[in-house]
Amino acid sequence: MSEQNKHPMQLAFEQNLRFLNQESYPPEFFQYLFQPSEYLQVATLGLADFPSGLLVLADPLCYLGTKYETPLERRVAPGSYSVQAAVLRTRYAGLRYAAARLVLMEGPAARYEIAMPLGRQPADLGKPGVFSFFGVDAGLACFADAAISLEYAKFEKEWRQKNPDKNIYDDYFAALFAESYAERSEIQREGGDFICWRLPESGLRLIMFSSGLGDGVYSAYWGLDVDGQPLELVIPFMNPDFFI
Repeated sequence: MSEQNKHPMQLAFEQNLRFLNQESYPPEFFQYLFQPSEYLQVATLGLADFPSGLLVLADPLCYLGTKYETPLERRVAPGSYSVQAAVLRTRYAGLRYAAARLVLMEGPAARYEIAMPLGRQPADLGKPGVFSFFGVDAGLACFADAAISLEYAKFEKEWRQKNPDKNIYDDYFAALFAESYAERSEIQREGGDFICWRLPESGLRLIMFSSGLGDGVYSAYWGLDVDGQPLELVIPFMNPDFFI
């Protein structure tokens, strides 16, 4: 199909796909993602717990607690941190989360650095078998702690053993997303775009949120201060300019 015959939404989607997962972007791009405007709203989704400080990026329903999650090389101080979403009102795709960020400390970032998996540094990009992204196949993403990942894997295994003929989204999480939508419908699509969930055993908090236009591969970026200390971790899902 020629470019002129494509729907504007398809053109925007393809443009966005080419834009994602670059090694670096200017600081202004990340600041723009979380600058409220006519089209963008910054929403705090809640607090997530990080008891070990080893961060994991994953699609929570498909890959959290599996070998396909992406643990990060850079650690953070153990604690509880705020998760925010850049809520974008698009022209053709309705309400979407253009980005998510984990707020570690207040303050403007001096620069941004791509978040690398455990054992890798940004200088390793381009080497065989080295990647920076994590995969999404259920339209959801999360910032998680490695300890929560282990507990989630245990929870999921036990739930499936007790419910062999059921689907963990349809028969467990869907109701929680619906409750979240009922409570904060102004920043979600019908059915829900995020949940603040406590693991049944420990009560530790995990926040699951929609990943932009859905499935794909996404990279995260550390926002660092002038001394190289991490202030935030940002996952861009969409460039708002392509969709407004």
